[in-house]
Amino acid sequence: MRYGNFLAAGLLLLAACAGYSTGPGYGGGGGGQGGGGGGPVGSVTVGPGIQFVSAHDGSQNPAVASIAVGATVTWTWSGSLRHSVQSTGTTSFASSPIMSGGTYAVQFNTPGTYHYICAVHGASMSGTVIVQ
Repeated sequence: MRYGNFLAAGLLLLAACAGYSTGPGYGGGGGGQGGGGGGPVGSVTVGPGIQFVSAHDGSQNPAVASIAVGATVTWTWSGSLRHSVQSTGTTSFASSPIMSGGTYAVQFNTPGTYHYICAVHGASMSGTVIVQ
């Protein structure tokens, strides 16, 4: 009888959690674009070496950030190397200056796939923003 009570309590707990969803700006995994890291969506670390790293799923070179239309991607510099976020391709956004610290943010209001590189390190340091 004791095991039946534990089983019933466990099933009730699972049913109560089934409707849980993460808040805006955070990924719980999946979503069709890598998923899994659970960090802030639209947050990319620049450096400390020659890399862009997505906080959401850990992808790097290319760092892939999938966001909703109207969301903002924020790049945060780490380390002391000079880097930039330079938009490339046919769909584009305003590029950052070359800097060695701070943050740079862009709001994406049009669906599309946006590619970028570091103006200092070229294609060896790249990323993609997918706006859906």
